[in-house]
Amino acid sequence: MRIGRINKYSQENFDRTKESGLSFIEICCNNAEEAEQFINAKDEVKKQVLRTGIDISSVGRWNHDLNENGKVNEEKAAQYFALMDVAVELGAKTFVCGINRDNSISLYRNYINAVEFFGKLIEHADGRIKVAIQNCNWNNFVVSPEEWKVVLGELPDLYIKYDPSHAYNRNADYLAELSDWGDRIAHFHVKGTTHAGSRGVDDPPAGMDDIKWGSVFAILYARKYNGDLSIEPHSGTWLGELGNFGVEFTRDYIKKFVF
Repeated sequence: MRIGRINKYSQENFDRTKESGLSFIEICCNNAEEAEQFINAKDEVKKQVLRTGIDISSVGRWNHDLNENGKVNEEKAAQYFALMDVAVELGAKTFVCGINRDNSISLYRNYINAVEFFGKLIEHADGRIKVAIQNCNWNNFVVSPEEWKVVLGELPDLYIKYDPSHAYNRNADYLAELSDWGDRIAHFHVKGTTHAGSRGVDDPPAGMDDIKWGSVFAILYARKYNGDLSIEPHSGTWLGELGNFGVEFTRDYIKKFVF
């Protein structure tokens, strides 16, 4: 397993990632505008990859709004295919995405739209890159075993990008999910989260949080996961220089589990 992080793709961020002793950058595009900017910046990103030796492990599109009015908006979907092509060109291993629920139609119809959309993404990937669904529910409804049984059950070449904090924050059993679905995980996020009573407090560096990271890695090894581990800074407290320290703390903590 390799350890890297979610980051922006400026020269400064490539340099910071390398100085931190990390192996890769993950790109997360949170809307159509960010996706378009990344697509247009691909040549500059290539230069930074060659200059630093820090590769792009995963490219993702988040915050989905393409499932609307009873069907998948083909114009919006086209950007996902274009973003995937850039991910492939940059040598990424995984393309991460999801699909929003359209409340104007039944759950059954939403499942049909999801299976058709992800099926088209897999067909477009054509073995060049793995397509993985995020387990984050930010405008995405395919987040847990209930949905995976339907969607991944229909699409054997569809995978999961797993982040234990999302399941924990939903009061789900993240260790059971990891154990049961570990063979379908293509990419893994390392993000801490802490609750006080029933309330979320913050998403501090992994190792200062509530997640049972020892058990997580025991299951990952048992399920023969050998993909990348992507640190996700996601805190309103750990920012600036403190945020840089937090990433380095997580790096050093997670290294104890990587052999």
